[in-house]
Amino acid sequence: MPFLVSAWGLLLVVLSLPACGSSGRMLSEVFASTTEFVPGSAGIGKPPGAVEMRYTLGQRAHVRVEVTGATVPGDSSVLFEGDQAVGMHVVRFNGVISATVAAGNAGDAGVVREALPPGDYFIKVTADSASERLPVKLAGGVAQSPALENIVMKPEVISPNSDAVDDVAELTFRTNQSVTLSVDLTSADGTHTPVLAPVLKGAGEQNVVVSGLDLLGNVLADGEYTVTLRAQDKAGNRVEADRKLTLEGSGIPAIQVLKVDISPQQVMLGQAISVTITVKNVGNTPLRTQGPLMGYTYTTNDSYSSIEGGKYVDKAGLWRVGVDWDGNSGGGPSYRYPFRWGFDHTLLPGETAVTGGRITILKQERTMWFYAGVLQEGIRIVWDRLGRKRVGVGF
Repeated sequence: MPFLVSAWGLLLVVLSLPACGSSGRMLSEVFASTTEFVPGSAGIGKPPGAVEMRYTLGQRAHVRVEVTGATVPGDSSVLFEGDQAVGMHVVRFNGVISATVAAGNAGDAGVVREALPPGDYFIKVTADSASERLPVKLAGGVAQSPALENIVMKPEVISPNSDAVDDVAELTFRTNQSVTLSVDLTSADGTHTPVLAPVLKGAGEQNVVVSGLDLLGNVLADGEYTVTLRAQDKAGNRVEADRKLTLEGSGIPAIQVLKVDISPQQVMLGQAISVTITVKNVGNTPLRTQGPLMGYTYTTNDSYSSIEGGKYVDKAGLWRVGVDWDGNSGGGPSYRYPFRWGFDHTLLPGETAVTGGRITILKQERTMWFYAGVLQEGIRIVWDRLGRKRVGVGF
C-alpha cells in the first residue's frame, strides 16, 4: 500500500489493491466517493474533507491524476503521477494543490500550498492513452492565506555546547490568524531535524527557540543549516520562510574528578583546612571558568557570592569546583557549595587542572563532614558529594 503524504498540507493517499475479476480494460470502474465536499480540517489530527477517486487498471500503466477547472492555475494541477500495477487504486484529494507562487526570495514568506476556491472542478484519470474524468464541487468559503511577518532570527551563528554563550537562536515572527506552525532544520546533505512539531497557535507575535540539538538531545554537527518556518491554516493554505543558521563549536561538555584531598582531619576553632581538587576535561568542548582561583581562603561564614563585594557571583555556563558540608543550612541548590574555586585558565579538551584553597573553621561544631563537587554555574551540579572527609573541631 504505497502512500504519498505531504505533512499536514496536500494530502494524497494512493491505495493499490490486487485485481479481482478485472475486465482487462486499461481503465475501468472509475468513480468518486462524493461529488461535493468542504475542504479543510476540524482540527489538528482530524481528517479533512476530501474526495476519493477509485479506478481499476486492467494492465500495468503510467497513470496521471489531475484536477482541472477554470479556476485552477495553469488549467490543471497534478495530484499523482507514476507507474501502477494491475488492480484497484485510490487517490484521495482534499482540495489543496501545490502553489504556483514559489516560496519568497531573500527569506520572505511565500505560498507553497493553496486551497482551491469554491467552485466546480473535474478530476481526470489518465492511464496511458485511456482517460476518464468526474465532476466534483468544492463548497464552503474562500480562505485567506496566512501571513508570516517580521521574521527575525538572532543570532545567525550559534555554538551549542552548553556554555551559556550563543547556545541557541531565537526565531521571532508575527502571524495574522490562527495557524498550525512547525519549524525544522535542514543540513547541507538534506537531513531534516524537527525543531517545533506542528502546533496550533493564535494570531500575534510568536517566539521559537532554535537549538543545535535533535529530539533526543544529541548535538548536531558543525555546518550550515536552513531553518524552515511553516504556517498552515485549516483550509490547507501553507506559507513557508527560510533562514540560514550556522553551527560552530558544537559539542558536549564533560569533566571528571580525579582526586579530592581535604586535610587535616582535626583542627581547632579558627584554624583552616586545605582543599585540593584535581579535574580533567574529558569532553570535546573547552570549559570556561571564573574565580576565585586556587589558594583563596574562605571562612565558614562566607560564600562565593558574598566575598570581594560580590565579584565572584555565579555566571551562567562557567565551571568551578566547590566544597560543602553536611548540615549546611544554606537552603536550596543555589546556596549549595558555598566555597568555590575556578581553574587558572579555560580548560581545553584533554587538559587536567588542580585547584582548591583553604576554609577557616568558625562554626562551633564538633564534627563536620566535608565533600566536593563540580558545578556548571547557573545550570547544574555536574558532580555531587565526592571525596567525603570527616573533620573534628576542637574548642
